[in-house]
Amino acid sequence: MSHQFTLRLLFTTCLGIFNTQLLAQSSHLESTSPRLETQQYQLFEEVEKHQVRILDRATQKTLRVLRLQNKQEKASRLSTVLHHEQRQSFILVLPDIAELWELSYDPKAEPVYQGWVHDYQMGEGIADTQLFAPRKTLLSTTLDCFILDPQRPYIAGADQHGKFQIINLDIRRRIIEHQFANPVYPCHSKLENTGATSVLHLEMKSSGSNLSETTSSIILIDMKTGKKLAR
Repeated sequence: MSHQFTLRLLFTTCLGIFNTQLLAQSSHLESTSPRLETQQYQLFEEVEKHQVRILDRATQKTLRVLRLQNKQEKASRLSTVLHHEQRQSFILVLPDIAELWELSYDPKAEPVYQGWVHDYQMGEGIADTQLFAPRKTLLSTTLDCFILDPQRPYIAGADQHGKFQIINLDIRRRIIEHQFANPVYPCHSKLENTGATSVLHLEMKSSGSNLSETTSSIILIDMKTGKKLAR
């Protein structure tokens, strides 16, 4: 066997392995449904790696890969992904580290400074100017069952013990917290746009005298102020 033939065989073998790896990666993404999809983008969760991958839907080119972890490098699952169309952003809910991440695809979005509140307000640190830079909101507790106000920078969430919060995405902190006697479900509730504000028809479920029966009631909440409203 000539030296030239050996090199050609080695090159062909390496090329075949490389193409196999590419096909495996491609088939993995194709066989996994995106967690969120718009006309332009697809967001996939890579569960074992604790990360998300965002692709251009037309070209299938990877635009951003983000590992889901906090500053202490603790990894988290991804429980919910929401699309705020007016803000041109995706909202990720990370229950294991009690954080909300907003990933903007607005080309005019301001740079994101990864740091504490005073860091990004003072423009300290290294700016992330790429699309889908995570703007992180630290939560005081783990919440789930979220609903977005599609017209305003507010998102409401609750836990399974009746705790309810409204978070302002612009300032990255909660504006109100209510502790209800029974579980509430913002993700199953309706929003009413009144023009000046949005009213959340917050669904509450409670057990009746017969423990096998559950009754539902509605609490009206102003999403802008967090105040309870009378019917």
